Amino acid sequence: MIQSIRLYVHRDGKFYGLSISQLGFVPHNKGLYRLALLHKSASKKAANGVLLNYERLEFLGDAVLGAIVAELLYKFFPNQDEGFLTRVRSKIVSRESLNELAINIGLDKAVVAKSDISHNKHIYGDVFEAFIGAIFLDQGFANTKRFIEKFIFPNFFDIKNLVSVDTNYKSQLIEWGQKYKKDICFQTSSRRSRRNKFWCTITVAGEEKGRANGTSKKEAEQHAAKVVLDSLTEI
Repeated sequence: MIQSIRLYVHRDGKFYGLSISQLGFVPHNKGLYRLALLHKSASKKAANGVLLNYERLEFLGDAVLGAIVAELLYKFFPNQDEGFLTRVRSKIVSRESLNELAINIGLDKAVVAKSDISHNKHIYGDVFEAFIGAIFLDQGFANTKRFIEKFIFPNFFDIKNLVSVDTNYKSQLIEWGQKYKKDICFQTSSRRSRRNKFWCTITVAGEEKGRANGTSKKEAEQHAAKVVLDSLTEI
């Protein structure tokens, strides 16, 4: 029976609700869902001394989400090749896409943290992956897939739009380099003292052609790739 549920998370002695419509199941282990919302700055120490936060669930959820999206796209587009399927999957599971999705379903308001995470919007996408990991451990693959297929896809993704609009600038630049036999090099470094702590510099055939920053390595690379793509007429 499809229903709405409310997960309660504790913060500063108060409980607040996170509503998720049409989840399609009743959670069994609510502790998993609380853990999926626990930022590392608010980590709790287990009896064995291990710090608990959402990062392990994020690792699991990333793999589960990728597998489910790959299977759904394989069925949606029976006549498309591997390259097409890879590009569409990359759009769906991109950090920007998952960040927006997490905000749309309210996970951004539910994250428990003891530091200011408002400028690190990629964290919300991480939490969504952790949330998928929690569903997988609590409900198994079938219910996790059903949640993605019946709730997430129809309500938050326009497949036709994803197919027609290519926002994977890094992929576009790499394909351009392969087409024109140009060596593309991404050099990314971190600067922990800054909000946009990652910088990416791109060289084309050994010559620097663009640089940009971001709150994650992927974001910095995408921003830098867009800078280079915008200047391709000058290359």
